[in-house]
Amino acid sequence: MISQTKISSFKFGVLDEGGIMYRVVVADDDGKACKKAVEFLQNNGYQVVGEAADGLEAVMVCRRERPDFVIMDLSMPVMTGLEAIRVIHREKLAGFIIVLTSCRNKALLHQAAQEDIMGYLVKPVEESALLGAVEVALCQEDHIMKAERECEKTKKALEDRKYIEKAKGLLMEHRKLSENEAYSYIRRQAMDKEQTMAEIARILLMAYNM
Repeated sequence: MISQTKISSFKFGVLDEGGIMYRVVVADDDGKACKKAVEFLQNNGYQVVGEAADGLEAVMVCRRERPDFVIMDLSMPVMTGLEAIRVIHREKLAGFIIVLTSCRNKALLHQAAQEDIMGYLVKPVEESALLGAVEVALCQEDHIMKAERECEKTKKALEDRKYIEKAKGLLMEHRKLSENEAYSYIRRQAMDKEQTMAEIARILLMAYNM
């Protein structure tokens, strides 16, 4: 996933705060098309950290560079773009992938759509179209990341609550405390030890081999 957290502040690929540039890999066996895509991106502030002329090379470059996103052709030798996309997604080597291809095969287009790509452009592509697709994809990725963070936060809160409830039960059983007293004990220890209540609860559970 993309490491930058303030995607909404970007302009022409460069974040306003800190001047961080998004890192991109371009994979296309058509040298002329690859060069044009690289120029479009570099001229608008994106850092092209690698180029590849076949799918296998694209995977290797992504393993080395861990780019924020990839511009990928589908029809390439050695390993097709579709095969490379599967590997890149499986190994989480890039934030997202935009397909840029001259292929108009409907079956292949359908397969590509099933691989969770963030955009699909048909050559020849204008600079504005490529940049627009990238900016839309960056915003979509930002929304996905925010949703995932919220999901993780909710999951952690529920897990923490379960630890605290179990620890309360142990204190009530072993120290003969009321529910309010057990809760107050955990909260007081957390404040005194500058820890979260969940962490104190985990320690108590380990102490009782739970």
